[in-house]
Amino acid sequence: GLHFADDWGTQRQLMIRPDQWRSFFKPVYAEMFSKVKSAGLDVWFHSDGNILDIIPDLIELGADVLNCQASVMDGEELKTFAGQIAFRTDIDRQKVMPFVSPAELKEYIFQLFHDLGTADGGIVACGEISEDVPLENIRAMYEAFVEFR
Repeated sequence: GLHFADDWGTQRQLMIRPDQWRSFFKPVYAEMFSKVKSAGLDVWFHSDGNILDIIPDLIELGADVLNCQASVMDGEELKTFAGQIAFRTDIDRQKVMPFVSPAELKEYIFQLFHDLGTADGGIVACGEISEDVPLENIRAMYEAFVEFR
């Protein structure tokens, strides 16, 4: 696949109004995504921040995998997209990875996978590690990935 990496969200909402995004940027993504799809490749899309307003647009445009910052979005609303797109997980680096116990981290990951993963959409297990993450949490993250299957 081909990975697009644009950050469209803040901690609360899109950086611009959804209608502006649809007017100016959606047609450009449509053209780029169609070229990727016509080459037989998957479209992977990354954005930090709250992008709930444009997830339906990304699905409509043919995005196959979404790497979004789930922890800043409404979990119940985000769950509605499970099965329509695969989620590349973003394990919360702001409040979870560096600060919780290994057991709490595993519980968080299992819940995230349960909420967003389906046989139709799936999960791509991924977590970013920074210097403030304890080694035991790094180990717990990978163990959770293997244990959840």
